[in-house]
Amino acid sequence: MSESHIAKGRHRISRRALLQSAFAAAAAGMMAPARVTAASGTGLKSDPFQMLGAASGDPLPDGVVLWCRLALDLEDGKRWGLPEDAYRIGWEIRDLERSGRPIAATGTAIASADKGYAVHVEATGLQPATRYAYRFTLGDYVTEGLTRTAPAAGSMPEKLRFAFCSCAEYEFAFPHAYELMARDEPEFIVHLGDYIYEKTYDEFYRFDAPPLVRRPGCESLSEDQKRARFLKFDRTAKVKTLSQFRRRYAEYKSDPRLQYAHRTCPFIVTWDDHEVENDYAADISEVREAEDFVATRIAAYRAYFENMPVRLSVLPVVATRRQLYRAFDFGNLLRLNMLDERQYRSDQACAKGLRGNARTLSLGECPEIEAMIGADGSAREMLGREQSRWLERQFDTSKAVWNVLAQGVMMAAIDSRADCNWKEPRTETMIWTDGWGGYTVARQRVVDLMEKHRAKNPVVLSGDVHSHFVTRVLKDWKDQNSACVAPEFTCTAISSFLRNLEPWAGPGGGNDRTIVDLDSRHHGYVVCDVMKDTFDVTAKRVTPSAILPDTASVKSETSYAYRVTAGDPEPRKI
Repeated sequence: MSESHIAKGRHRISRRALLQSAFAAAAAGMMAPARVTAASGTGLKSDPFQMLGAASGDPLPDGVVLWCRLALDLEDGKRWGLPEDAYRIGWEIRDLERSGRPIAATGTAIASADKGYAVHVEATGLQPATRYAYRFTLGDYVTEGLTRTAPAAGSMPEKLRFAFCSCAEYEFAFPHAYELMARDEPEFIVHLGDYIYEKTYDEFYRFDAPPLVRRPGCESLSEDQKRARFLKFDRTAKVKTLSQFRRRYAEYKSDPRLQYAHRTCPFIVTWDDHEVENDYAADISEVREAEDFVATRIAAYRAYFENMPVRLSVLPVVATRRQLYRAFDFGNLLRLNMLDERQYRSDQACAKGLRGNARTLSLGECPEIEAMIGADGSAREMLGREQSRWLERQFDTSKAVWNVLAQGVMMAAIDSRADCNWKEPRTETMIWTDGWGGYTVARQRVVDLMEKHRAKNPVVLSGDVHSHFVTRVLKDWKDQNSACVAPEFTCTAISSFLRNLEPWAGPGGGNDRTIVDLDSRHHGYVVCDVMKDTFDVTAKRVTPSAILPDTASVKSETSYAYRVTAGDPEPRKI
């Protein structure tokens, strides 16, 4: 999300054959077993696990994904400082809830250069709702972590705690929120995207520069307006190649706070835009020539799947897509629907070549916001037809008390007429075209779906805007008096730039009932405590400031807490 970004051009990919063949090659590379002799690692003179750590993810009642990646030198973009093309890594899982902590599963896996030395183990045969310790071994070196499985199908857990987060550009603050979040002991962490950033956006959001506008209510944010600048890597150029994306993930994963969170509990992830490129839409680039963007997106997607603890079964059957949307059941208490809002969406409304994909526009300036058919003659979609049908099936078949939609961009239709980018507040409704507000027909289909299944208690979780928000998803986005169909809770950034969004909720902002609460002054995360009758949401902030380099010098405090009661979508402060 960077409206100020002035792009050089934008192009729709037209060479479908190129896209298909390239995706097919990438998918084959990810799924094919390594056909090389694997070394035992006995000759390694330093720990290949230490730099990037280990992780787990995608918990099921009977299994979980274990992940690690070997590296010794980030300057070596091919072998990462490792002398051999492949290594045979041992792994094991121990049951922490049985006497003697017996081994529950064990095996070996190959870490090979053609996969960036990443390893995915889909461990099965585990017990539901159980804590496990896991380890990877190579020669004399070991890395360990903790994980847990989901509750048994059909069970009703007494309580479920999880956390969610998004947006971690490392130049603007330290990612203390990762470690603080793990200390709150969630059973799993949901990451809603912008896990990495493809470049720095310092040129557009300079924290040492005066604010764009100085009018009442638009004063600059204080301490967190300073930049951390703690990464020493060259971040001025966008990454394009597979090697560059692999290195970018390695830069991020080398942070001990992120490693701590990954070692503590499983992650369930989806992506937003910065894993590829700012504000891209499906096969439409913000700035690059078509063929260039094809290669970049393929590299970005492959690097994402290599570096995330996800099941390889989410790779596409059709080579032009890598399916990431999926659902997780936690007994009959909660169904978690992880959406993909980048890969299948239409172009943003009224996109212009010299302004990139997304802008803030009025309905008068951009009638396409409300159009069913876009300027290119195709239906305007956010999720795409297949994902939309899949989501409807998830609601139709769910036996869960709570049905969560976890996704990148805000679903509530926010009016940004009072945004601080305007010298004076606008008088007409202003819509940011990259969010659900820019896809009103597609949004209404989801709203109608939630309205139809209101008894199944839909709750929306979002990220992207670098601010904590509590909002109402209204039945009619134009009518502030219409019924609340679902509550929406949006998390602030882990460490990305902050911007004063308080005027959105102020008098004359046009969001009288849409916005319930917000905190745009802090980095942080959100904790959810779910029971059969209540869904409690606590927004946590990093204090006194995430720009302080030492995690011991910061702590998490509550910005606000809200409760949703089963059968009533209204969020109420507690």
